[in-house]
Amino acid sequence: MESTPTPPSREPSVLDWFKSLFRLRPMAIPKAEQPAPAPPVEVPVEPSRPPRPITRVLELGQLRLPAALVLALLGQATFEAAPTRDRMPAAGIVLYLAAAALTAWGLWRHDLARLSSLPDEEVTRDGPARGGWLAAGAALGVLTFLASGHNTFRLSTILFWAGSLLCLMAGFWEGENPFVSAFRRMRAWLRQPKWSIGVDAWALGFWLALGVAAYFRFVHLATLPLDMWSDQAEKLLDVADVLDGRYSIFFTRNTGREAIQFYMAAATAKWLGTGLTFLTLKIGTALAGWLTLPFLYLFAREIAGRRAALAAMFLAGVAMWPNVISRTGLRFSLYPVFAAPALWLLVRGLRRQSRNDLLLAAVVAGIGLHGYSPARALPLVLAAGVAIYALHSVARGRRARLIAWCGAAAALGLAAFLPLLRVALELPDNFLFRSMTRLGTLERPLPGPVGKILISNLWNGLGMFNWNSGQIWVVSIAGKPLLDWVTGALLVLGAVLCLVRYVRRRSWLDLFVLLSVPLLMLPSLLALAFPGENPAPNRASAALVPVFALAGWALVAVCESIAAAWPGRIGRSVASGWAGAVLLLVVANNFALTFDTFYSIYRKSAWNTSDGGRVIRGFAESLGDFDSAHVVPYAFWWDTRLVGIQAGQPRRDYALPRDRLDTLLEETGPQLILFNIEDNETFERLRILFPEGRVTRFAADIPGHDFMIYFVPSRSGAS
Repeated sequence: MESTPTPPSREPSVLDWFKSLFRLRPMAIPKAEQPAPAPPVEVPVEPSRPPRPITRVLELGQLRLPAALVLALLGQATFEAAPTRDRMPAAGIVLYLAAAALTAWGLWRHDLARLSSLPDEEVTRDGPARGGWLAAGAALGVLTFLASGHNTFRLSTILFWAGSLLCLMAGFWEGENPFVSAFRRMRAWLRQPKWSIGVDAWALGFWLALGVAAYFRFVHLATLPLDMWSDQAEKLLDVADVLDGRYSIFFTRNTGREAIQFYMAAATAKWLGTGLTFLTLKIGTALAGWLTLPFLYLFAREIAGRRAALAAMFLAGVAMWPNVISRTGLRFSLYPVFAAPALWLLVRGLRRQSRNDLLLAAVVAGIGLHGYSPARALPLVLAAGVAIYALHSVARGRRARLIAWCGAAAALGLAAFLPLLRVALELPDNFLFRSMTRLGTLERPLPGPVGKILISNLWNGLGMFNWNSGQIWVVSIAGKPLLDWVTGALLVLGAVLCLVRYVRRRSWLDLFVLLSVPLLMLPSLLALAFPGENPAPNRASAALVPVFALAGWALVAVCESIAAAWPGRIGRSVASGWAGAVLLLVVANNFALTFDTFYSIYRKSAWNTSDGGRVIRGFAESLGDFDSAHVVPYAFWWDTRLVGIQAGQPRRDYALPRDRLDTLLEETGPQLILFNIEDNETFERLRILFPEGRVTRFAADIPGHDFMIYFVPSRSGAS
């Protein structure tokens, strides 16, 4: 019998050691196996080489964007130096085309990192609507419509309106009922209150940018601008109506105006004690302009990240255009203050597939319709954004759900619009008069074919940023670009960035950003009957949201290109220094444009009713009283209501026509009559009626604004 061969002996392994532990007979820990030593390898010694030249250390391909910006700046400087606005100089056009081509080439070849964007994501799932809440919201909406009759806000109107919006929001809201969620969070906080404030470098930069913007919005607010024009007189009369207890939904004075500003100004006058003054109007509109900036930041962040967003907010904070429209005391800043959050919520909602964001965007747009008439274009812009999204591949498999969401959003937007809808049905002529006189032939026939006028308006409107902002001196420097020469160049580069990214990646967001600029300008572009009113920076004010988002994106893209050209700390230092120098230049440019150039032109263009009001107030506080002061009207001169406002008598119109001067013969007290320096007929009439009177000429600070003062002393008897 053969014996079984024994296996060859071997060293115990780590596995054998683990097995011995389970058998309760632990063996010695085995030594780790050492690999056989490798044979030595001889490394050849390379001869020393000279240091690389700077052209090899510097990545020249990364400098295409900075070079393009230099060309764009030269092109914009050529535009600025043009002696007339009749035709764009060819040299500036060539420089801009070269800058655009260089930008596109660089992005197409190497700098695709400059084209990064936030990825699309889906954060929630579609959920069913809550029928009970929707039924309650619909019922309250009907009551809101019924309670809005006779163009009047009542307490019941406000309660029904707010209840309708809240119930519809709760019915359509995705996820937990927002009221239940808010109640739980509040109860948890009340049980254990916690306060925490975190500040980092980014937060400091954010608040610093907002602080600089606040300075530009509010410094010298009482005196810039100083004098009003007739529109402010109409607005203060509407504010007076509110203070007197007439709570209109739509104010029909002066072709009709939406209501938000008048209630905001009435609250300012009452709570801050500023009264019916120009400052009262300006506080609210300047605040609205400042509050636009955080939402502009959020919108720009969706497009190109937070650094571009911070740059965009800073550029908009110091720019002349947003500052000027915020300081007029009119409703101009109420268009962008609602457009910015609505655009942000729309983009965020589509990118993240969040139904709640789309609902909030519709509510914001609906409430914005109560602010400024051009905001009527905002629902169209939101609808265009949804359509652009639906036409791209990213919407595949989501279109049916998107249609349902849009229906819910439209219902909420309609609920926000309900009081104005009742007014539009009751007073269609008042509600549509202003729009139809510009869009149609209600006031005058169209001066040419519709298509030709529309193309011309589009060209002129888009040209207001870099070439000619029009002739509306109250909101711009007439005949000059709307943006300073640095921001104007950045805008062009930003538009090229957006266009190249769309061509390369077919992102719906890029196409929407580009098209949103003319869409938001529609209230200006559709001035078909009065094409001379286009461009109108006030009616196109919401376009500042995508405009400055593009400019901020370009600024950061160029900065990143400079940093990439030099690896390491050197590149970052050069880029930071360059960005700081550019921002300081932008601040200096816009400070001069706003507080020097615009201020001087405005003073020369506006009539000095403040001087007239000051003279009357001085007379009333010394020799006479407010009842014995008068202003003789003259064509294309003072609005005599403004004189009363400036004198501290906002409800008084100081007009006394020339043919009624003889009514002063019955007065025995001193009389003060102000009249135009060219009104010789009034002067002769006063000399005949009051030969004892004394005439003096008021020397105004602005040439051509002098006026005459005729003082009639007290008389012992009157004829």
